[in-house]
Amino acid sequence: MTETIDIIIALSTLMSGLLITLIGFNIIKLKAKKPDDEERMIVWRKKFGKFFKIGGIVILISGVFVILAPDLNNEPANWTQSQKEEMKKQMISSSNFLQSINTDTADLVVTCFVDKYTEKFTLQESWEQDKMTQEQIMELTIPIMKECFELYGLQINE
Repeated sequence: MTETIDIIIALSTLMSGLLITLIGFNIIKLKAKKPDDEERMIVWRKKFGKFFKIGGIVILISGVFVILAPDLNNEPANWTQSQKEEMKKQMISSSNFLQSINTDTADLVVTCFVDKYTEKFTLQESWEQDKMTQEQIMELTIPIMKECFELYGLQINE
């Protein structure tokens, strides 16, 4: 849905830039209904013509850029370090078990989990998992968590 909206906005920007540029270069002439209005149009064109030329080209280029490079406008495709750090904080704060063990061990386990999770799942897949039920998410994450617990010698009661 948002891709469609992005394309509509990009095309609107492109068309607006084209129209403004054509008005600025006097290719599209604004018509005057009265002779007095014609004189005002000449004054208006002298006053705003350069602005319309430059502004129209800038808007036109930005419309082309948005069409050719739409992914640059969206969230990053890969995990950022700040996102990984935020995930670590959320995991520790939401787990009584991790809060009850040695903080260094908890940090190692959580770092292990976040590293393995972000290697296995893309950011987009993670967002899709937000729509899953708790049971579905557990099926995906418990094997990773078990692996990290075992790596640091922690026992899991099943």
